[in-house]
Amino acid sequence: MVGDILAKLKRIATHFNHSVVAQQRLSVIQQEVGVPNHSIIQAVQTRWNSTLHMIARMIEQKRAITAYSSDHGHFVCPCAEEWDVAANLAETLTPLEDITLEMSMADSSASCIIPCVAVLKCLLESEGPNSRGIKTLRKTMLESLEKRFSKVKEAKEVVLACLLDPRYKERPLSPEILGQAKAWVMEEAQRNPPETQGDTACEEEGDPKRQRVEEERAHSVLDSLYDSMLSSTTQDEEPEEIIEELERYMREPVIDRKKGNPLEWWKSNGFRFKGLSGLARRYLCCPPSSVPSERVFSTIGNIYEEKRSSLKGENAEKLCFLHYNVPLLKWQY
Repeated sequence: MVGDILAKLKRIATHFNHSVVAQQRLSVIQQEVGVPNHSIIQAVQTRWNSTLHMIARMIEQKRAITAYSSDHGHFVCPCAEEWDVAANLAETLTPLEDITLEMSMADSSASCIIPCVAVLKCLLESEGPNSRGIKTLRKTMLESLEKRFSKVKEAKEVVLACLLDPRYKERPLSPEILGQAKAWVMEEAQRNPPETQGDTACEEEGDPKRQRVEEERAHSVLDSLYDSMLSSTTQDEEPEEIIEELERYMREPVIDRKKGNPLEWWKSNGFRFKGLSGLARRYLCCPPSSVPSERVFSTIGNIYEEKRSSLKGENAEKLCFLHYNVPLLKWQY
């Protein structure tokens, strides 16, 4: 039933988007019936939320579309029951668009994947519109959600990103997943000691001369002897220290989900959690989706125009780089 309703609405949108005369007639009817003078939105296959926008615009223009159909024909309007289903469909899909926009922001991180999946699951399991077609749709969406993201909590990068995000921490994680996350944190601490993850290490990386001196010192005989003497005690103590640091971090209150910035929080509190700050920099930089790369593709598509089709690839790459990075310098270059 939902598919049939969407097919009807798409035919209506196609009629108005392919005819200037139809748009002019609709504009006159909009003024007569007192609805906003807005154009009809056409759904696009590559953007799922365009279907939601089309439904919402059709519901807004319901009176004008019905009047146009009775005066001029050309398409069949949905019946009263179908309009109710369309309204319930828009109500069901609106929260999904909110989550899509949240995960598509430029500063979004992989840490929001697990919380978003948990919120969507609760939303689809809760009581919602029970009109014919919508209940089946919600059930199908819930089954698809559980199937597609069934193994997301087994991904090390996603779990650690959620744990190290001060907006979520261990709240969305089950006790079993939290135990696995602690094991991963201990493993990362042994692989990358805290002293190499602190702020001092990042500052030294920017100084080639100091880095060369440190490398020479690292290969000295005395350092090798010290390392062999202290390695056993260091390896035994580091896991305990990092777990104690993790426990202190989890006892901290979570920050506001909308206003708080996890990167700013770690910048201000990294000195208190030196072992975890390096992990936070590593895992919070992962994007939750392919939206950033898709935006780069769109930018390149806008650079290559009909009159610039002979532009060299290296020049297009430079223009794209400037497009994204010059604003970060506030145009002071």
